[in-house]
Amino acid sequence: MTEFERNKYLEAYYENEADANKQMSIANAFGAALLLGIWICYMTGAFYASPKIMPLINIAFPISVVILLTPLLYVFKFKNNLKKPNYKFFVVFSFVMVIAVLNVILPRNAFIGWALCIVMTNHYYNPKLGRITFGVIAGLMLICLYFSLFVGEYDANILGIKEVVNNDAVEVFGVKERFDLLHEQLLAGQNRYLQAFTFTFLPRALILALIFVVSNSLNIRTYKLLRQEISVNSEQEKTRTELDVAKEIQMATLPTEFVTSEDIEIQAELKAAKSVGGDFYDYFLLDNEHVALVIADVSGKGIPAAMFMMKTITCFRNCVSLHKTPEEVLKEVNRIINKGNDSNMFVTCFYAVINTKTGEMNFANAGHNPPIVGQKQDYHYLKCKPGFVLGPLKDVFVTNETYQLKNGDTLTLYTDGITEARNSKGLFYGEDRLIAVFNQKKYSCLLELHHSLKDDIERFVDGEDQADDMTYITMKYHGDRYLYKEETFRGEKESLPKMIGLIEDFAHEMKIEEGFIGKLCVVADEMLSNIIKYGYAEYTDDIFIRLLYNEDENEFVMTLIDRAEKFDPFTVNNKPIDGNYAKRAEGGLGILIVKNLMSEYAYDYINHKNIVTLKKKF
Repeated sequence: MTEFERNKYLEAYYENEADANKQMSIANAFGAALLLGIWICYMTGAFYASPKIMPLINIAFPISVVILLTPLLYVFKFKNNLKKPNYKFFVVFSFVMVIAVLNVILPRNAFIGWALCIVMTNHYYNPKLGRITFGVIAGLMLICLYFSLFVGEYDANILGIKEVVNNDAVEVFGVKERFDLLHEQLLAGQNRYLQAFTFTFLPRALILALIFVVSNSLNIRTYKLLRQEISVNSEQEKTRTELDVAKEIQMATLPTEFVTSEDIEIQAELKAAKSVGGDFYDYFLLDNEHVALVIADVSGKGIPAAMFMMKTITCFRNCVSLHKTPEEVLKEVNRIINKGNDSNMFVTCFYAVINTKTGEMNFANAGHNPPIVGQKQDYHYLKCKPGFVLGPLKDVFVTNETYQLKNGDTLTLYTDGITEARNSKGLFYGEDRLIAVFNQKKYSCLLELHHSLKDDIERFVDGEDQADDMTYITMKYHGDRYLYKEETFRGEKESLPKMIGLIEDFAHEMKIEEGFIGKLCVVADEMLSNIIKYGYAEYTDDIFIRLLYNEDENEFVMTLIDRAEKFDPFTVNNKPIDGNYAKRAEGGLGILIVKNLMSEYAYDYINHKNIVTLKKKF
């Protein structure tokens, strides 16, 4: 067994032991309740006991009840003890000791308790514990038998005196009288000690041995099955771990930073399914005036699709060039990935090159979903030739096409993991619902658009497992509409004045209304202080600030990006409680001010980053 398998085995073993200890403790508690009922019956005379042993009953029964209830106390007060390896001995042998006491006092009626001790060890699937318990029980049973000859319930079969006419005559046999009686019979040639061993202990021991053999064989069989199950689970866990590593490597090859400039803004996300898949996206800044976008979906799932995806994305990065048309790039990628593709895997792909100054887009489609273009509730699917998928053939049919983007247009590329998402009724999300999300309202920024899309998909699937990767990349073309500035700062208090200064200086340069600049600084201070104080309380990372100003629309947009834990500041409770404005969630009043001063706001968590966008329209 490997170290990994051993650790998994021990983990599962101790989990089972903890559960078994809990069940045994509950069983002990039921035994205590039963014992308490029997004691009450003796006390009230419902059960007969000789006055000679009543004092022993009155002492032993309450002590036994306490012993049986003690493990249950651990269940509620000391739960961590349940997983300790030696705790099972405390639980089991507390029960054994109670049965031993009962066998001394009530030898004729308490024998069944020994069998219970053996059977109860089956909870642990531990053959060794079963063997130890049987050995201890065999020894205790013999000791208890001989003690019961002198102090236990009177047993005429062992002591050798049959029923007497006067029942009260039995009561005269105390410890001394029993010893004298046994000694007299020994001198007369009747060894009651040997007969007790032969005719009482041995038959009972044989019955217990039979119970032990059956019980222990069940323990061994279950123990082996548990080992086999853990071994199988370990292999599955190892495979899952390898797949997780493959997925991490796969995700690490994709760009996670957002491209922004005064001309364009690019945002992308890949929501991976449980297993590794073949979706990928990428973007390339070819020069100061051209950017290339690509999105692709490899056929199949699992490791083969991931490997083919890695090969394809590497080919794209080697083939993309400003001096090649989209058609030439796709055909060159196809020739490379076709070599050695004996399994006939294929990849659908959409590749585009955009002139960031003019908005002209040259593109080619290789069997991929048509992208969505438009703005302000006027989005539509781009009409384009479908082309042929890459990979299975040496030569493919793809062709160059052109589209003119307008100022403010967005271009969204996506994979069929979105349109083919299913709900519990087996219905597909579909292209109609997708375009409806784009056209349902005027979005203030890409962040709000992406957030609305994700929310709508989640509402549609309603908890169903994700069968395929969901990938999309969106570029917003600003053209000459926006003035732009961005900078990265260290997320600490000392950087706060510099960050506020950057925002204030930009606002003055853009000649934003003087009355609003002070309010803008209050908003920035509130948002940035929250990131530093709460987001970076445990560690420190960067804060990225992007500022945009649209002269035509007279609107200001500020985007803040940090790498802290996921947190949506706009979900903070900012409503007064019972009319008392002092009773608020911490930070709630500041967020209320932010919401009141800004025209629009949005939050999302993408690629392990918190992204907040604030817009003010004048």
